[in-house]
Amino acid sequence: MTVRLGSPELRELIAGIAAGAAERERSDVSPFDQVKAVATAGLGALALPVDEGGQGATIRELLGFVIDLAEADPIVAHVLRTHYSQTLGFVRGGHTRWLEEVRAGKVFGNAISETGAVAAGNHDFTTTLTETDAGWRLDGVKYYSTGTLYSDWISVAARVEGDRVATVLVPVSRPGVAVVDDWDGMGQSRTGTGTTRFTDVVVADEEFLTVRPRHEPRPASDVPFLQLYLQALVAGILRSVAADAATLVRSRTRTFDHAPAAQPVDDPILQETVGRLASAAWVAEAAVLAAADAVQVAEDAVRAGEPTAEVGRAASVAASAVKVHLDRVAADAATTLFDVGGASASSRARNLDRHWRNIRTLTLHNPASYRASALGRLAISGEELPRNGYF
Repeated sequence: MTVRLGSPELRELIAGIAAGAAERERSDVSPFDQVKAVATAGLGALALPVDEGGQGATIRELLGFVIDLAEADPIVAHVLRTHYSQTLGFVRGGHTRWLEEVRAGKVFGNAISETGAVAAGNHDFTTTLTETDAGWRLDGVKYYSTGTLYSDWISVAARVEGDRVATVLVPVSRPGVAVVDDWDGMGQSRTGTGTTRFTDVVVADEEFLTVRPRHEPRPASDVPFLQLYLQALVAGILRSVAADAATLVRSRTRTFDHAPAAQPVDDPILQETVGRLASAAWVAEAAVLAAADAVQVAEDAVRAGEPTAEVGRAASVAASAVKVHLDRVAADAATTLFDVGGASASSRARNLDRHWRNIRTLTLHNPASYRASALGRLAISGEELPRNGYF
């Protein structure tokens, strides 16, 4: 059954995911069933055109759904980041075989990033694809493999001869593939953002997605979408922050002797605080959706074969600006949440600190200071933004 955007069935599905999210996170339980439920409902195919079996969702509509899902459970929403990015790539490239896998409800994870002395974002990978008499062999170790623990297929980036980078897709179950659940982050703890090892893994010719020079820029909409997706997660969490703040005030039956009102619900200071949190959540969502329109323009240009520097820059600026603003605002909001409660707000049973931990972990994907500096150089002297996996 395909669950449609805006339908009662979608609201019911999201409510079901939200119901146990706080307890799953507090108990460190992986949301395998919830990710599966999203895929089974056909929501992994949202961005596929209607004539390809999808719902033809725009990037604005897709990220709107991500915000809703992140409000319910930001772990589940984050798990699907690579999947949705990869799906857009399949549509962009007309990859019929992989579109069939998306329609079949398969989930795509990633094994792109590596740790060590290599600078992040430059694609100087140590993972290799080697052609042998028996075919291609994949060897290497990846980290930050978000979502791969839940996936059917893994998108892997590796070096090939001639200082080129290949992206291949291999099934998680293939011999030589080891997905290690060793991510120990303080937030986003069950996203499967750990190690993936490849040891003499067989790769067929038809499993190659792209082969390109290592320094060749990616499609103009690709990286901005991936970066803006993280801000959609933050926007969803901020909705939860605002809702939990209102719930916390309503639940309080006593206040301080020197408070300006006898009942917390009548306290103008608490009312203002909740109002500011609700405003932060609203503005975050509006900013993400506005930036999504700029990414859509870049996506349309790529699909039309006319990806100009201007539309690519506009998409990168939009996604970057949202991050620079939200990083500080969101972390502050998740801290301010506790100002509307007494000491009981710190109870582990309430698990309200998860919002700050999840937001702060998401912000660490790339430093807002570097991003703001790049935006400043562009504004002051016209210096172009960096061209790597972060812009």
